[in-house]
Order: sequence, then structure tokens, then C-alpha cells
Amino acid sequence: MAATKRKVPEWKIKEVDKIKKLTTSYRTIAIINLESLPTKQLQIVKKKLKGQIELKITKKILLSKAFEASANTNVKNLAKYLQGQPALIFTNLGAFELFKLFKQNRQATSAKAGQTAPDDIWVSAGPTPFTPGPVISELATLKIKSGVEGGKIVIKENALVVKKGEKVSQLASSMLARLGIEPMQIGITMVGALEGEDVYESSVLDIDTEKFITDIQNAALDVLKLTVELGIVTTDNAEYLISKAYKDARAVGLAQNVLEPENAAETLLKTELQARMLKEAAKLE
Repeated sequence: MAATKRKVPEWKIKEVDKIKKLTTSYRTIAIINLESLPTKQLQIVKKKLKGQIELKITKKILLSKAFEASANTNVKNLAKYLQGQPALIFTNLGAFELFKLFKQNRQATSAKAGQTAPDDIWVSAGPTPFTPGPVISELATLKIKSGVEGGKIVIKENALVVKKGEKVSQLASSMLARLGIEPMQIGITMVGALEGEDVYESSVLDIDTEKFITDIQNAALDVLKLTVELGIVTTDNAEYLISKAYKDARAVGLAQNVLEPENAAETLLKTELQARMLKEAAKLE
């Protein structure tokens, strides 16, 4: 007897259909990972971006099926970013703009034991609230040089406590918290995004836009200087080069006593001054 085909629940079909429609209705589709993100933090970001984004949280398998069935064929390229506890963001904002907004809404928090350090974690030199005691040996275990000054423990020099990519130990977690250091960032993690036909990974989206603009401006200025130096006429330097050529030609004309309408007054004045100088020199003789 043939096995009875299991009927797909109606809610799953509707869920896939809804996501399919959303994938063709917005400029940008982003995948975020909600793993380890407190609900409170998600609600804060949703409130701040209300009206700008549409959030869709559902089972990973349903997201995959919606991608496969979508009329937007480019969305299939996002499937590989369905990591951890994925959710979708639909928006008409650009991918870079959306990433920047998420980054701006991250909050600093303490490092828990077992977490992976996203960057090098340092302890800066300076005074601490600790009085002499077992803390000194704990600091030494973490390779933090310390001493006692005025009855308080002082960290003598900056110390690297956890390297980027390493797990935070229980002792490091405890010490960082007691020193008031919050090296971790809590917020929405954007894994990848599709804008039009282009797919962007988080590493590409995470740029300093102000520095990027400054670099472009400096590069444009360097190119302008180079074209001026080489005498290459472009739409950007044409006015300057023409003005420079005119001034240079005028200067040559004055130096060689070439009488032109543009320099007639100055040439005659120069000739008159030279004549006076010769006259005065003749008197002295």
C-alpha cells in the first residue's frame, strides 16, 4: 500500500506566498541573524526604524522555499546567508544605509565567558578601584602588570587581555566587568543583503562612509593636480589651465617687451621706468 502523502499545513503555504511577494516589492532584502540577540534590543531597533523596514521572522526552511519560488531570481543568491537564527528585512533603503543604521544602534555590553572576541580586547594603564589583595595575582594571570600606589592597585601599562577571535575566559570576563570595560557590541547582525541585482556580504557593507568619501575627494584632488602638472586639459581643469596660460603668455610678453593691447600700459610704464633709471645713471657719471 502506497504511503499517504503528508499534507502541507495551510499556514506554511501562506507564509511562503507572503515572503515571495515581499521579495518583489522592495529595493533591498537583507538577512539578519537573531542568534543571541535579546528581544528587547530587537524591539528597540524595530521602533526606531518603524515605517522604514518590514521584518519577517519565520522558519529557515520556509525562507529557503520562498527564495526558490520567488519571481525575483536574484534572491536565490541570498540562500547561503541563512545562518544561525535568520530573519528577513525588507526595505527601500540602500544596503549600505541599512547596515549603517543597524551599526549605529548597537550597544556596548560586558563580555561573557565563552564568547568570541570580535576585536582585540585591551585594558588601559591607570588607576583601579581595587585595594591590594588577591586581585594582584588575578591581574598577573591575565598578564596585566600592576602595582600599588596610594593604597590602590594601579595598572602600569596597556595590556592585551583577549585577542581577536579568541574565546573570553571566565577570569577575563570577571576582570573586565569589575573594571567597567564593555568590549562587546550587542545589536542586529546583518549577514548579507541583496540590492537590485547586487549581493553584499557584511564585510563589504561595514565601511567608514566618512573616510570613504574623504579618500575619494583626496584621490580626485590628486588627479586634478597631476593633470595640471602634465598640461592635460579636462573639464575640471580647463578654466584653470586657460587662465594660467594667459598669465604665462602675458608675463613673457612683458619680459620680452612685446607690445600687445593687453599689456600696452604696463610695457610703456616699464619702458618709462627704464628710461628714467638710465637718465639718473647718466647724471651720476
